[in-house]
Amino acid sequence: MNYLHNSKSIKIAGGGVAGLSAAISLKKLGYNPIVFEKCSAVGENRHGDYEGLENWIFSTSMNSFFNQVGFDFNKITTFPISKFTVHTKTFSPLNISSKKPFFYMVKRGRNNQDFDNQLFDQCKDMNIQFELGTKAPKDSSIIATGTKKAAAYIHGINFKSSLNDQVHLLLGHQFALKGYAYLIIINGHGTLASAFKKNKRKNIDNIQNCLKYFQSIGIDIVDGKEFGSRGSFSLPFGNFKLPYLIGESGGYQDYLFGFGMRMSMISGLAAALSIASKKNEALALLSDVNKKRRVSFINRLFYERLNNYQLASFANKIANVDNPLAVLSSAYKWDIKNLVRWKKINKNYEIRPT
Repeated sequence: MNYLHNSKSIKIAGGGVAGLSAAISLKKLGYNPIVFEKCSAVGENRHGDYEGLENWIFSTSMNSFFNQVGFDFNKITTFPISKFTVHTKTFSPLNISSKKPFFYMVKRGRNNQDFDNQLFDQCKDMNIQFELGTKAPKDSSIIATGTKKAAAYIHGINFKSSLNDQVHLLLGHQFALKGYAYLIIINGHGTLASAFKKNKRKNIDNIQNCLKYFQSIGIDIVDGKEFGSRGSFSLPFGNFKLPYLIGESGGYQDYLFGFGMRMSMISGLAAALSIASKKNEALALLSDVNKKRRVSFINRLFYERLNNYQLASFANKIANVDNPLAVLSSAYKWDIKNLVRWKKINKNYEIRPT
């Protein structure tokens, strides 16, 4: 293998969002990261589907956040979303809007306008070394290879559309058991997806139910290309040490709604700081992120117990407040009440490593 190596070379397994964040942070700290990605291109395992960078879990602005991790947010193609429509069985469609964006939509994949590729380009501009199509060596210092266990699944369709830009959220067990479904159309490209948990006793065709529903309200999706992915809801904790498990490998994600990219990026930065002997800075970052992970996990357990009416009532509440973004932010607040909840969950719920 012809990669460069010296005393400051750091091997990273995985070229996803977390691995790229660790790489660019290490480079700016004076190290020589080497990123091993088993696919032939960064972003190759994604499908050009839309995914959101949430704007309610972290208090820092998106520009400041990306700068903290090492990237230039202005070089990323994003679509700020300040309004969307929620569909339930109980209420008429609910329109929810905010003065600030709820999230910044990005496309995931290997093409020029895709998020993964644009992060990769910024790393290449820093002369970071990549070994594409190469399995990472066992002595890698950072592991960012994703989850090995599947607890949740996404079944989706990418398609082209002549409709105006719009975002829809579908709540109901017929659309996504213990999850949610969504439809995003931006610049003529659309993603319909159902994020759900499987139930062996119920045979539900989530995506077909979504298609039928949208067809019933005049939104036809034709000639689409299906895709699938999976995720884990494992919540590992322990000492942050070599080899550093980051991103989904370390359980750094939002367990409530699955908006985990910013948590993944922070975990990559924390690994870089730890390697650079900036342990206190790394621990401060992780302390904040771990509180948010715990709260999101608690909220996830409550969310999964809601029936269709309760899901609809939750959406109706959000739709009828002056600042829905603040309500979403408050769901991630670590306080005495959530501390007590966590202690009970920690005793009664199996927290397993990914």
